[in-house]
Amino acid sequence: MSDVNSLFRDHLNNWANLDTSPPEIVEISHPLFCEKLGVDPKAFSFKQYAQPGESTDWYQAPIEFPDVIEGTMYLYLPSRWTSDMKQSNVAQVYEGNRVRQTLILASKEDWKKTLPDFFDIGETAAFAYYPVHLPYYDQWVACVDMQEKIWIYTFYGAGDWILITKGDAGGRNTLGLQITSSIHSSPWYSWIANAQ
Repeated sequence: MSDVNSLFRDHLNNWANLDTSPPEIVEISHPLFCEKLGVDPKAFSFKQYAQPGESTDWYQAPIEFPDVIEGTMYLYLPSRWTSDMKQSNVAQVYEGNRVRQTLILASKEDWKKTLPDFFDIGETAAFAYYPVHLPYYDQWVACVDMQEKIWIYTFYGAGDWILITKGDAGGRNTLGLQITSSIHSSPWYSWIANAQ
């Protein structure tokens, strides 16, 4: 997995610190990650999870950080998950009493300072980059292998701001749900569209 991890680190560092991004979509995964997900490594694509689920099983959850920035962001979540604000820039998504996602809104400058710590938490086993609406908005998905579980980090960048989501996936089913949520969520998209 070290090749996947190194490539991700290089790409994300360039995006964060040099403001350069890949010229097109990037999707890279290690076979061990695909094995945990239960899919054929040769056929795996994050975009396979871009098919919306049944409307009764998923919803667009409104998230607001009114003390930090005006407007509503929407995340695509399973209908049995609910969200709750914890601090002015932190929210959490729950399934019952279990935390499924933690959301943090930060300035890109503050977030860049945390990157060395982020790279130390585990080995990136798969990642994707999507230029959603350049130059205004792009998205990174990183699957960090923690042996017993996988954390799905998604970085939604928009100008000087970044929304970070950290999804906890212990089993195969939850891993698929977290990837679907990450791929389908476009929290900044309505803002960018309104600005056009």
